[in-house]
Amino acid sequence: MSEEKSVHLTPSLSPARRGSEAAAPSTADSSDEMLTKEELAAKLKVTVRCIENWQRAGHLPFLKISSVVLFHWPDVLAHLKTNFQVCRSGAVRQRTGI
Repeated sequence: MSEEKSVHLTPSLSPARRGSEAAAPSTADSSDEMLTKEELAAKLKVTVRCIENWQRAGHLPFLKISSVVLFHWPDVLAHLKTNFQVCRSGAVRQRTGI
């Protein structure tokens, strides 16, 4: 008698739905990656709420496709370096008049 084996196929996860399940090594250059709010918050060591506030204030460049919000890491770094500076007191201030 031959037994049929069922094959379980898992759907591919979109970048916005990746979590701990997507721990497979990435072949893409990590400097050119798209990040979710949660991933960006972890990289910048702030809360997701802070990312949302910065988004609303226009401090972060982002892409929105339908209900998915993604951040291109090199663009975020370039934008922050161009528009903000670290002060001697340790506080970060927005550049004005430059």
